[in-house]
Amino acid sequence: MMSLIEQIAQFERKTICFDGVQHAYREAGQGKTVVLLHGISSGSASWVKQLQDLSHDFHLIAWDAPGYGHSDALGNTTPNATDYAKRLKGMLDALQIKRVILVGHSLGALQAAAFNALYPECVEALVLANVAQGYKNFDAQKQQEVFEKRPKMLQSLGAHGMAQSRGPHLVAQASAEVLALIEQVMHEISLTGFTQASYLLAYDAIHSYLTPKQAHTHIVMGMSDGITPAQEIQKLADTYQLEHCYCIEQAGHLSYLDQPQQFNQILLSLR
Repeated sequence: MMSLIEQIAQFERKTICFDGVQHAYREAGQGKTVVLLHGISSGSASWVKQLQDLSHDFHLIAWDAPGYGHSDALGNTTPNATDYAKRLKGMLDALQIKRVILVGHSLGALQAAAFNALYPECVEALVLANVAQGYKNFDAQKQQEVFEKRPKMLQSLGAHGMAQSRGPHLVAQASAEVLALIEQVMHEISLTGFTQASYLLAYDAIHSYLTPKQAHTHIVMGMSDGITPAQEIQKLADTYQLEHCYCIEQAGHLSYLDQPQQFNQILLSLR
């Protein structure tokens, strides 16, 4: 059986240029388009089990966020989620994709919510998994702490050290194979992209982009997630009266990598 790293090698990174920037993504399958947005410490390769297992059911696009992998960073050093949403719209326009099932994980959920708020006509369904809600309404000291934490970690530990430190906390099923994939993904994070994403996390919030009872919105929680705990995400769902909620047992923060079969079934139900 192929390792996860061998599996992701089957889905070569592609790049497309538009509006003076280069953007990278991985692609698989045909049919209705599902766009996968990764979190702050991740990348397109982390979606290997979706690219592999759902390619008979969907056309899958897993992007590398601005400043990640081979994607150019944003021009704005103090971005909010709409900056990421506009980059995504540019990429989809360049690929001639008009309507998608949009899946955002962790910080990608914040970006996905902003995209849905800006371009609702482009979103058939919105899936917000293991949501990083953002710190926009926190005090300045907490925001500064959040903004500085991850870039400092990358600078002091390097990608290998950061993976060794953070990797086991991202999953409930911390096998050597999964941790090796997490490390490979972290090696592709640039300091610029990480710093911009950290700014987004510190100074924006998903509350700016959600409306009560908004249609076609699905919330996914990992019941063993210590980074974005299920109870906090349930509060978010309750606040906005979002009824489509899914609990994935024995799943940590990277629920789609930890329990891919359960996660994929959620996506399959949206066909």
